[in-house]
Amino acid sequence: MTTWLEGTPSEYVQARGERRWVTGGDKPVVGLDIDGTLGDYHSHFLWFAEQWLGVHMPSASEINPGMPLHKFMGVEHHIYRECKLAYRQGGLKRFMPCYDYAAELTANVRTAGASLWICTTRPYLRLDNIDPDTREWLRRNEIEYDAVIFEGVDGKSKYADLVEQVGVHRISSVTDDLPEQTADAVAQGISTVYLRDQPYNRVQAVTGKRVKSLRELWGQISEDLEVWREFND
Repeated sequence: MTTWLEGTPSEYVQARGERRWVTGGDKPVVGLDIDGTLGDYHSHFLWFAEQWLGVHMPSASEINPGMPLHKFMGVEHHIYRECKLAYRQGGLKRFMPCYDYAAELTANVRTAGASLWICTTRPYLRLDNIDPDTREWLRRNEIEYDAVIFEGVDGKSKYADLVEQVGVHRISSVTDDLPEQTADAVAQGISTVYLRDQPYNRVQAVTGKRVKSLRELWGQISEDLEVWREFND
């Protein structure tokens, strides 16, 4: 499911045998996740959980490769779900900390002539405040973008939706913090995938090239865009 937040109206076209929505014509597309990639979700959520549950939470900097978050927190899964719902409903994502260089990264991508698509699993169709809270966070942190893909209700992943919307040949790269999401991106045919390094994803045999900062990520993306143009211009 996609919501169009910026840019010119999209046009539904038949191209290269695919039916898809397109924005920006034949520009290359860069996909970026929000939580854990552009913003420090885990530290913020653990801070909230400690206040909401009234119990001490571990530090987000602790290495916990591959451990489900509720187990890392030391709570039952249903308690974790209740806490996460309260976090979402309370509008806390409006002031989740933003990582350094996020605004510069997104501005650089668009200045370089690419379309920037925010790809998130936030369930905006389940909670009315998800869309406006996301828009406000992007605005406050000066994050530039052309479109946002939220979690769909059709059973498709966000990267399956991205491929359907723009066509896989236009996607220069995507970046995510969750190994299951980078693996899905590759499964959808996306050739260049980055994993935003985090304590919870430092496991062996993860999919995607690991990057430790958004500044480093921009260096990789700028090279990818040059390569993309060599093959597509």
